[in-house]
Amino acid sequence: MKLSLIFENIEAEIVGDDLDISGLYHNSKEVKEGGLFFCIDGTNVDGNAFAVEALQNGAIAIVSSKKTDLSGVAVVYVKDVRLAMSLAAANFYGNPSKDMQVLGVTGTNGKTTTTFMLEAILKEAGKKVGIIGTSGSFIEGRFLESSLTTPDPINLQKILGIMRDNNVDVVCMEVSAHALELSKIRGVMTDIALFTNLTEDHLDFFKDMQNYKRAKESFFMDGYAKNAVINIDDDFGAELAEKVEIPFLTYSRRSQKIGKADIIAGGITHNNLSQSFVVSTPLGQETITLNMAGNFNISNALGAIGASLLLGIDLETIKNGLEKLKEVEGRFNCYCVRGVKVIIDYAHTPDGLKNLLLAARELTSQKLFVVFGCGGNRDPIKRPIMGKIAEKLADYVIITNDNPRFEDPKDIAKAIASGIEGDNYLVKLDREKAIKLAIKKAKNGDVVVIAGKGAEDYIDIMGKKLPYSDKKVVKSLV
Repeated sequence: MKLSLIFENIEAEIVGDDLDISGLYHNSKEVKEGGLFFCIDGTNVDGNAFAVEALQNGAIAIVSSKKTDLSGVAVVYVKDVRLAMSLAAANFYGNPSKDMQVLGVTGTNGKTTTTFMLEAILKEAGKKVGIIGTSGSFIEGRFLESSLTTPDPINLQKILGIMRDNNVDVVCMEVSAHALELSKIRGVMTDIALFTNLTEDHLDFFKDMQNYKRAKESFFMDGYAKNAVINIDDDFGAELAEKVEIPFLTYSRRSQKIGKADIIAGGITHNNLSQSFVVSTPLGQETITLNMAGNFNISNALGAIGASLLLGIDLETIKNGLEKLKEVEGRFNCYCVRGVKVIIDYAHTPDGLKNLLLAARELTSQKLFVVFGCGGNRDPIKRPIMGKIAEKLADYVIITNDNPRFEDPKDIAKAIASGIEGDNYLVKLDREKAIKLAIKKAKNGDVVVIAGKGAEDYIDIMGKKLPYSDKKVVKSLV
């Protein structure tokens, strides 16, 4: 594609020939012949420093926000390289989001489960569905590739292009705060933006909650979306509902919100690993049984119901779709090991761990064990907070490895333990041994919660992703 077409309707100055570009790149090591390289500045790195390597690997043009003295190469000057990359990637792949409906789900917790609930409803409505998120990218369950919660803009547009070419009707996409802050999804027109909740996370990047809030809020305020669905049980969600100017629906699972929320859950009954509730909507009421425990999953279901209603799906179809969903991989997956219930979940934030343990407590009148750690090089502030929550809500805590990355696991464990006042815990850094120890300690009728990794099939140590799975460890004991 010609440079001029790639930057059509983008504020940019092209210096040099209007070349034919074969591909877009932001990693200089991955550039192929005929490629266009985006010089993205890092926290401590000048993106232009990688231009020479990119040219050596085959780039014939670069995009920069700074003047360069490189000769014999076309240069595209822009004010914001990240923003330009997102918009250019959309142009390069033919703006695929315009040919499908896109549902974007943002929030600290619940994004993955909500997207899979949406998929179940949409499939019941006869739609072909694509999913992009933490678990990877899928078309009707067919795995495409793994990625960050929200892929980088070039890869995101490529994936959307594949979905369009495979006649996908609706894309359900997780949208992270990082993606919003770094303009990753500019160039994607979102039909519905769905907000689940906001609690402390990613403060290593955002520094404080105000910055984190602003990033989430931008999804609903800055021209990203046509419609919104908002959880007003969440304080920030309630604030958001007062600000948004696009059409929106609100939801709540608290009876005091009757008359305030558009979609409300009442008559909640719990039955071991399932639960039923009556949902009241502008279109009437329906009783729905979820094959998932935890009040937070009722909230997730209400968000999915709201988005589905905006798409014109009837309540009976919504009910049937939700009731056919058995589980979401890595989210409150339950196994039985010699009379002990074992729950694997991705919860890795203070609020996520709290909700998980409260839901797990409902499944036993006996002891509750929890095995968890915290990721390295990520938000150290939450470590003692999670230790305190674990001690308060569980009978016994085993602190272990998560993804230590480039930190010493002992230091992470020490930080978690600093939030624990009593002695109902121990540290066992070998995660597999920690899980086996918890299940060995548990007796018939007890519950063991394994939190933090969910469906991840690796453990990240010193930059290497070593094969590892909580699920495989547990199933080896069944």
